[in-house]
Amino acid sequence: MKSSLKQWRRLALGLMLAWVLLFLALFSYFMDSRVEEPRAASALLAHAESRRLASVANHQGPVAAAAAKPGPPRLHEHQHRTQSQAVLRATSSAVRALLAPTAHAAAARAPGGGDEDVSMEQRVGPSLEPGQASQEALSQEAVYSPDPQNLAAWSSFGTQDVGFRSDGPGPARSRENRIPEEEEEDEVAEEDEEVRQQQEEEEEEQGLARRRRGGGGSLSQSRGAAGGRWENSDDLEDYYFSKSKSVVKQLWQGRVSAGMLSPRLQKAMKDYMSANKHRVAYSGLRQTQRSAKQLLCQLKRHVRVRTLDGSESPFSEMGWRALVPERPLERLYGSGFGSCAVVTSAGAILHSALGKEIDSHDAVLRFNAAPTEGYEQDVGNKTTIRIINSQILANPKHHFNSSSLYKNVTLVAWDPAPYAVNLHKWYMSPDYNLFSPYVEHRKRFPSQPFYILHPRFIWQLWDVIQGNTLENIQPNPPSSGFIGILLMMALCEEVHVYEYIPSVRQTDLCHYHERYFDAACTLGAYHPLLFEKMLVQRINTGPARDLRTKGKVTLPGFSTVQCDP
Repeated sequence: MKSSLKQWRRLALGLMLAWVLLFLALFSYFMDSRVEEPRAASALLAHAESRRLASVANHQGPVAAAAAKPGPPRLHEHQHRTQSQAVLRATSSAVRALLAPTAHAAAARAPGGGDEDVSMEQRVGPSLEPGQASQEALSQEAVYSPDPQNLAAWSSFGTQDVGFRSDGPGPARSRENRIPEEEEEDEVAEEDEEVRQQQEEEEEEQGLARRRRGGGGSLSQSRGAAGGRWENSDDLEDYYFSKSKSVVKQLWQGRVSAGMLSPRLQKAMKDYMSANKHRVAYSGLRQTQRSAKQLLCQLKRHVRVRTLDGSESPFSEMGWRALVPERPLERLYGSGFGSCAVVTSAGAILHSALGKEIDSHDAVLRFNAAPTEGYEQDVGNKTTIRIINSQILANPKHHFNSSSLYKNVTLVAWDPAPYAVNLHKWYMSPDYNLFSPYVEHRKRFPSQPFYILHPRFIWQLWDVIQGNTLENIQPNPPSSGFIGILLMMALCEEVHVYEYIPSVRQTDLCHYHERYFDAACTLGAYHPLLFEKMLVQRINTGPARDLRTKGKVTLPGFSTVQCDP
């Protein structure tokens, strides 16, 4: 009788312990959910602000879609579920340990005595056969499985080393032979790794959003890329800016790789590769050992400035031959210019005092809506040619038909066509409608030189960039900066480019005339900027001091390059 009473007391004690632990787990879950609600709301605001990345790149692509996805609630919900499951598993183990003697004694006394032990396990949690998954586990797998588009983005980047950590070879043990507890632990570890990566991206985007607002630092709970914890988001900001500066220093030496970029920019590159909007299919050779002269000769032979001349369909049927300027752009200035300046819109040009030096050149090229008024000391005042992307023509906010920025200069517009250069398809569906504004402007100001670059010229430039690196570059057209540099190399004997490759004044300020910060403007997300700049540095003939102090690159014009037949 005493033995039976003792067993019943032990059973009651086990039940009480199980209910106490279950109550504590539920209480912790609901309290943590209430605490995390404000942080989740602020993170959502940061995600909304970070969607400006794609607009800087002149394209609404996968990066903006990824940035707009509300991630934090999902992360915290997953963490709480994981914690609750761990507590329940611990409870189940503790109860089984307490009740083991009772169960064995009952089994010895009567047949079927094990039923009581089974019913107890069912109260604590369901028992699964090997290979069988609970409904809750299946539900979690459906919710937290990786996005197929992101998986495609990762695989499409090829086998190049881009700096991400990969798991080495592990023991050859099949998943089917593992017990359920091991499978569950592996799933939790995989999900925790995904959560950690998303937290890093979330924290970086919050830092960028705060910089745009000009606010102060706030406490951060996410891990830094180095594996530690950041005390506040200013530390994270400093880390990524120092990473950008490190890339630029390597760029000065002509030795860079996509693996040196921040995780956010690497992911943006992969997303654009996965999208491949322009259906790029490069089949040319890749050669990274060309000398500067060989590279110059390749550019001179294979990249010919070309504009729409109205001779090809569908433009020939619409009478464009009479609409476009009579003299081709490459012959507009006769024998060309001696010394030319290409002035980028980079924020690093502020406080440079380069204005007089820039205006001393025979011709000056500027980009898009970059002004000179109010910035003369740093950027000069002279403008000979202005390259504009199709957004300038299509977006009313730029006042293309009335702004003085676009008057008394030669205008050169461009818009990306499909890689196969199907002019019919391009005319029917450009990135931004530049054709109607072009026709209107040519009719109103027929004496002003105004050209549209032929898309074949744009993609020839891209082919040269891809052909000079073993890494896969973004399948998007080159930047306006690279297009302008090659245009001026065709028109001038010598070209000086300012702050295309940043100087020691490097900043994440995108444009000197706008208050917007993003490292993508310097190192590239949509455009293959990193690879463009590495190629330009390879043919730079100027002193290293000019690059560091002025952000100045000196390039020979094609007319001065002597190539073998």
